[in-house]
Amino acid sequence: MDRETRDMERPCASCGGQLIRVSPNEYQCSSCGRKYYISANRLHRISVQMSAGRTILLCAVAAIALGAVAVAGYQYYTGRMVASASRFSVVFRDFLMEVYEKPAPNISQADLEKMKYLKIKKDHKDYIFTYSFQDIYDYQDMDAYEKTLQTLRVEGKTEDFSPTNVQYFAGLTRLELYTEAWQNYTLPRENAIRYLACVDGLSKYGTPEFFTRVNKDTLEEVLILEAGKLEDFSFMEDLKGVKGFLIEDAALKDVDMFQGFDHLEQLVLYHVDMAEEETYEQVKRLLSLPSLKRFAISGKTAWYITDEQWEELSELYGDRVAMIRE
Repeated sequence: MDRETRDMERPCASCGGQLIRVSPNEYQCSSCGRKYYISANRLHRISVQMSAGRTILLCAVAAIALGAVAVAGYQYYTGRMVASASRFSVVFRDFLMEVYEKPAPNISQADLEKMKYLKIKKDHKDYIFTYSFQDIYDYQDMDAYEKTLQTLRVEGKTEDFSPTNVQYFAGLTRLELYTEAWQNYTLPRENAIRYLACVDGLSKYGTPEFFTRVNKDTLEEVLILEAGKLEDFSFMEDLKGVKGFLIEDAALKDVDMFQGFDHLEQLVLYHVDMAEEETYEQVKRLLSLPSLKRFAISGKTAWYITDEQWEELSELYGDRVAMIRE
């Protein structure tokens, strides 16, 4: 028996009528109209009556005075329940209920802040969440840390997923977003994120607001993958304190964006595009960054630098910078 059939066989708690599914996690009684929210794993079920009309009528008949007080309290409680649940999109709501094993309205900000690592990946119809309540920076043994990771698949349409929901995870130290269009995400207003990875860049219609909420005192590493559409690099102003930076599949017209990256120790340019006649001078400028210890460049752009030029760079910076060309 499938999920929908199983849930529809449960009678309405108010009148015993049949439940009809109106959305992935919402059912409505065909007789009295009462609505129910049902959790993703079916182990915990709560009901929130969206309309208190029936309750008001019953309370009024039972006792007008007491009924008025009861209805006011009920509406206040219900309103808070609905408002609390509605802050999450459908996909995030199902994910969180599975993780915390309680209804979405009962998941507090303190609960959310316990999560230290979060990775979100899109795979066809599913959103794949990998998470941990342990901080990787407290571990020296990575094998031991990997045992703390848990993965959960949630089926959902694009319109059922809101990237702004990331803003509620204020306790994260590592965040990886592989669902494209990271400019639509919203970071927590206050966070201690040290490692940030994302896929896809800003389109020509986008804005660089995603990085405005990074914590410049904690952020150490940034990876921007599949950044083929990235045209606006003004966000680099917010990343000047990082120690590690990787960018993939981006067109770099010049390297002025790295001016002021005085703490940068590792820089990886993976299949980036540069003007062939300018590549040598651009790379030379990057290697002169004061704290750089490792520089790697790959793809055809790496071979815009001749063997003679590479040897010259190796002699000039080799004692200070480990250089890789592949």
